[in-house]
Amino acid sequence: MSFWWGVGLLLVSASILADGFKGHAVSKLQSLPAGVTLPVQLGKTLHSGRTRPGTVFTATTTQRIPISAETYLDRGAKLRGEVVTSTAGDGTAAHPAVLVIRFTQLSYRGQTVPVVTDAVAVASRLAVSDTYLPVNGSPDNFTDNPASWTTRQVGGELVARSGWVGLVVANKFQAVGSADYYGVYSLPLETDPVEARFPKAIGIFSTTAKGMYGYEKGATLDSSEGAITITSPERSAVIRNGEHLLLEVVAGR
Repeated sequence: MSFWWGVGLLLVSASILADGFKGHAVSKLQSLPAGVTLPVQLGKTLHSGRTRPGTVFTATTTQRIPISAETYLDRGAKLRGEVVTSTAGDGTAAHPAVLVIRFTQLSYRGQTVPVVTDAVAVASRLAVSDTYLPVNGSPDNFTDNPASWTTRQVGGELVARSGWVGLVVANKFQAVGSADYYGVYSLPLETDPVEARFPKAIGIFSTTAKGMYGYEKGATLDSSEGAITITSPERSAVIRNGEHLLLEVVAGR
């Protein structure tokens, strides 16, 4: 099967699988349930060893966020984060640089709730910019309109769109998610609890994305109970203003 024939077959079913998340925006913000994913853009550059512990920063959601089978948050919700640990390294793996951050609050339309999140994946500026390019060069699919381009997510999966609507495609043209004008989503899993069977927002990331993308060799990401730890063999672990993270809600407090 050729690539474009396979994509064409997928787009036939796009109107069923990828015509957008249905529901309505929440009017009263409540604590988010565990498992909700939040693709966000960082609003401040953080350098371990230079940025002081206690430094407050924000990250902003980049798309519509389903939080139940019927409701969502519109793009632009703000997460308050703070630096917990900021340690410079000496340029060796034996004494790496360590940056620990934590998100504590979510604000949306003048309302704020506590939140605890882990980080699933982080993408550098270069990795982010690559997701906005057509995989086969421009123009893609005989159009200069990005609404109908096929692009590559961080982690390798493709998004094949037609008029912004399309599918997230894994190996062998397996549909693992969907896209619309408001964002990109993973498909619900049959293993999810019934109450959690709704699309998850993934932004620029693949459904299987995990770890650090576009960073120095040896950089690692670890999360546990809301503590997000980035370790680098360089003298400083750095995540920059404009870079993207995929967060997963552990719990509200």
